[in-house]
Amino acid sequence: MPLYTFIMDFKGGTYISQISSCSIETACINWAETLDVSEIWGFGRSSRERLIEKIKDETPVSLDGLINGWCVSAIIRGELALIHFVKTENLSDNEQPSDNN
Repeated sequence: MPLYTFIMDFKGGTYISQISSCSIETACINWAETLDVSEIWGFGRSSRERLIEKIKDETPVSLDGLINGWCVSAIIRGELALIHFVKTENLSDNEQPSDNN
């Protein structure tokens, strides 16, 4: 299953995490649903729910000149959440991302 690396810029902070998923569309939703909001200043559970709603309505945009790189965005509490993500590699069935994501 492909591994995706997500980089979110929000209110001056950069937050990086990884998730494995079957497709780019499901990767975005799965990432947002599992996002650890405790580490994001000004971002709580209600902000995560709003992000999930926005991402469900978005189509990831392929980044020009890159292979396997996309971008989505959302306005959360009046602030831009800019999310880039990259299909990093295919994981074997028994392999998982490391815990230091």
